[in-house]
Amino acid sequence: MFFNLMKAVVVVAVLAMGGSAMASGGKGLHLVPRDVSGVININTATTRELELLPGVGPHTAKLIVAYREKAPFKAAHEIVNVKGVGHGILAKVKPFLTIAGPTTLTATSHGKQPAAAPAAKAK
Repeated sequence: MFFNLMKAVVVVAVLAMGGSAMASGGKGLHLVPRDVSGVININTATTRELELLPGVGPHTAKLIVAYREKAPFKAAHEIVNVKGVGHGILAKVKPFLTIAGPTTLTATSHGKQPAAAPAAKAK
C-alpha cells in the first residue's frame, strides 16, 4: 500500500510541475532557440516586434513600450532603464537595437522559415 501511495505522489508531483509551466503564462514559449538578424528600432517597434528579441517576452515588450511613451530612448543602452531589462538581456539584444530608422528584424527558429517583424501601418 505504501508503494502505491508513493507512486501516486510522484504522479501528482509530475503533473503539478507540468501544470505550473502552463499556469505561468506560457513563459516557456519564448525559450525556442532562434537566430535573429536585422535591427529593431526600440522607439517605434510594436510589442510583437520587440518579442522577436532574444530574452524579451510579452510582459517585457509592454514595459519597453510604456517606458518610451514617457520619453524616447536617446541611446540603445538606455533599455536597461526599463524594469526587468538587465545587463544580461542587454548583452543578448544590443547588436539588434537601434533608435532610428526602420525595423528590419527577423527571427528564425532552428529549422523554420524567418518570422519577419510585422510591417508598420501607413498613416
